[in-house]
Amino acid sequence: MSNVDAPSLSVSTDPTPIPDGIQPPTKPPCFGQLATELHGNPGSNRGFFNQKSAPCHGRLTRPKLTRSINLPRYRLWAIVLILLTTLYPLQAESQSLSQPPSTAENASAQTHDLRVELDLSTGTLHGRSEIRHGPIASATLDYFLHPRMQLHSVHLDGQPVAHRFDNGRLRITSGMTRIGEDALLSITYSGIFHDPVPLSQFSTDNTGFGVTATITEQGVFFQGQSGWFPRSPDQNPPVNLEVVAPAGVLAVTAGRLLGHSDHGDQSISRWRVDQLGRGMPLSAGRYVQGQLETGSVPIFTYFSPDSDHLAPIYLEASARHVATYEDLHGPYPFDHFAVVENFFPSGFGMPSYTLLGSAILRLPFIPETSLRHEVAHCWWGNGVFVDYSQGNWSEGLTTYVADYLAQEEKSLEAAREYRVRILRDYALLAAGQADFAVARFLSRSDPASQVVGYGKAMYLIHMIRREMGDEPFWDALRAFYDQWLFQKATWQDMFDAFAHAGWNPERNFGPGHEATDRGESARKIFTRQWLLNPGAPDLRLQDVQVRHLGQGWQVDAQLVQNAPYFHLSVPVHLETASGSVVHFLNLQDETATIAITSPNEPLRLLIDPEHHLFRLLAPEEIPPTVNSIRGASNLLVIRSAALDHVPEEIVRGFLRSMNQPRARIIHEREVQKHAIQASRLLFFGLPISESLRDLVVVPEAYATHPATGPMRAANLLPEDTLAAPAPRRTPTAISETTSATPDMDPRPDSDAAPDDLDTLFLVLPHPTQTGGVVALLSPGSDLDAEAVADTARRITHYGKDSFLGFYRGQNRLRGAWPALASPLIKDLQP
Repeated sequence: MSNVDAPSLSVSTDPTPIPDGIQPPTKPPCFGQLATELHGNPGSNRGFFNQKSAPCHGRLTRPKLTRSINLPRYRLWAIVLILLTTLYPLQAESQSLSQPPSTAENASAQTHDLRVELDLSTGTLHGRSEIRHGPIASATLDYFLHPRMQLHSVHLDGQPVAHRFDNGRLRITSGMTRIGEDALLSITYSGIFHDPVPLSQFSTDNTGFGVTATITEQGVFFQGQSGWFPRSPDQNPPVNLEVVAPAGVLAVTAGRLLGHSDHGDQSISRWRVDQLGRGMPLSAGRYVQGQLETGSVPIFTYFSPDSDHLAPIYLEASARHVATYEDLHGPYPFDHFAVVENFFPSGFGMPSYTLLGSAILRLPFIPETSLRHEVAHCWWGNGVFVDYSQGNWSEGLTTYVADYLAQEEKSLEAAREYRVRILRDYALLAAGQADFAVARFLSRSDPASQVVGYGKAMYLIHMIRREMGDEPFWDALRAFYDQWLFQKATWQDMFDAFAHAGWNPERNFGPGHEATDRGESARKIFTRQWLLNPGAPDLRLQDVQVRHLGQGWQVDAQLVQNAPYFHLSVPVHLETASGSVVHFLNLQDETATIAITSPNEPLRLLIDPEHHLFRLLAPEEIPPTVNSIRGASNLLVIRSAALDHVPEEIVRGFLRSMNQPRARIIHEREVQKHAIQASRLLFFGLPISESLRDLVVVPEAYATHPATGPMRAANLLPEDTLAAPAPRRTPTAISETTSATPDMDPRPDSDAAPDDLDTLFLVLPHPTQTGGVVALLSPGSDLDAEAVADTARRITHYGKDSFLGFYRGQNRLRGAWPALASPLIKDLQP
């Protein structure tokens, strides 16, 4: 099993079609205005289910983990209640019969009986809603329904009622005489939904981006707030859902499964949905249902017959992840968890289930990576909602407790490597003009937004944990979850939970800074520099001197940062002949002085070598990787004559997956002097021209890397590009020769050795242009266009790697070149 991270594959939460991660949230035309009018300002109106006093449904009626009980006081009240019920039983009974139901009883009596029929052949949804409405508060009732719907009837207590349906807004005139009364509202409607779904095998940053509602012969997909059923802005009673579909088509939503049954040529799926905080998504397809009963909640899989052999793997992994986060954060907030196969390429996280495209489902690393991430989202994002007025905190927190914590569970070195890769991604994909403040992140739309909203936000939480310590940090998250479940919370609400558990940024800044008044100013500084402003500390060592004293040594240096200046407590490591000592340096302005005495001879001075501090890496700390191409500006793509049989459409699809849709493409026959002078090159196929082959040069520092042996043996690179073969071995740090779940994605030739490669992808420093990169996609000459495309579409998921080797589309070799130097490491030996 490889020790390196699984390829990056981001899975988004229940998707809101936000085209730009640094802009205010928007919906498709007319959706945004309607959502604001019907549901109110998310920052000011918490809605019916978002009040702090809202009851917890489902399993959350169990005692809360972080509460303590004053037993004597509760015993006293218990005695009083027993006496009252003993002395006055008849009186209590008579009162219960004569008095009207309480407000809570009224709320529980409100229901929404929803029945929809799905016609896959025409893409039509037929719906009927029977809504038992609570006391009417005004002369009109407002509901949101998808603008594509056609209304067939609207009845109030069995009688037709005046109404208007315009651009998705249904306004029903109930009349002044009905104010304060309950009512039964009946609505019938239908609509045809044909949102185009992505069919290309080339993956982008969000493959299902823009798909809100679609019905096809292959399956059905509705976003939770797409308006496929009527929804009120102020009353959202529990929904009893019945979905009628062709035989064999099962429907899945977020709620409690009541059952699937067949009736002739129809399948009927019944669900009970108590919590509508983030809407009610709907997925349907020709599924085989798998189920695993656990001590917590049932786990389901809904896979196509071709994928059903994967069900045991996903059931076991899901149950294990749910147990992990119940121990870490508190009770699971829904009635089930399901893994559902989607009919188009996607990776979506819904309340209580994740929706994965067929190709993604078969990737062997998904059960331990993306699936764990989506299970964690049931607590963060789908359990505790996001108040987007201060940005989306849930992706950073989920990344930390899922992706990062998984590496920490492996080893401290694996966790360190994960942090290093986040810093490299930031430097390559976000730093500079693409950068923006964490508080402006709403959803992932491109590599830069992913790095900021997932990576930098994760680092912010990691730095808080480092300052607090493990026990108070995890206690704070439990309290945050307990307080804000099914409510909208902000970054500052999370910070409040940390502060109540002892977090004080003043300690992190060190003595001597301007923060006063119990750290409140320090918290403002922390918020401003990490949450509200873009950028990262840019540090370097200078003026390093070593003096031999009478009984030891003195090391002096200056730690310098470029503007903007951050308030930091910087770990300074001094390696000596007898071990390493750590000091913390308070840095506020441009420079701070390092002065360390040691009785032992100093060997090296290192600034934050464990990479616990988020900062901007220097160019020499970043080896060229796939992300160097994904983040490159002015990329020039040169098509090799050897790949003339590959259609232009495949080349363009590959470039879109690499975040380079506008890259210029020229054929090697057309290459002129300006192409050779370009500093960022991507060769699509090994060039025939010797002058172009001379640009694919492995530096001497990399040429003896153990990975070069399999590369040379594959015979997919120019002769003399690599040094003499290293000993025939492939360290686990750079190779994926086995899988912990081999049955998930069986290889055509299970006996193939790591050297049996039919495609290489290599990223190298430009041989003549400082700071430039050269990448080469080199498939074997016997591969047809489809095989080239099948491998090329996978490369974008290996963004942190410098070299990749594939055999029949399966990864066999991967890794990153070593960093060559650092401005924060100084060798003190003469």
